[in-house]
Amino acid sequence: MKRSRLAAALIFGSIAAMGVALLAADKPEHPSALFKQYCIKCHGEDGKANTPKGSQLMARDFTDSEFQASKTDAQLIETVTKGHEDMPPFGKKLTPEQIEGLVKNDVRGFKKK
Repeated sequence: MKRSRLAAALIFGSIAAMGVALLAADKPEHPSALFKQYCIKCHGEDGKANTPKGSQLMARDFTDSEFQASKTDAQLIETVTKGHEDMPPFGKKLTPEQIEGLVKNDVRGFKKK
């Protein structure tokens, strides 16, 4: 009887662990490697723009709920592509798909839930 309970517990534990691993695999890394390469210097790893360069350039705080609510994905994609004020354009360095991923996964990933 103890062996069957032990076996059942091991099987259940293995299935649960696989499920957690699969869920984690579907979720994009946040912040992404592209965010770390191109955005972190100004916006910081936490998205709050509390960096020397971010403070100097008055970079946007991506965790700010007013900012998140006031901008559409299309507006953010255009800003990343063409640049805005002190922010340089990334349209020649990144593909449209990469920029869309940065907006939808990274910038929106800082949105408070």
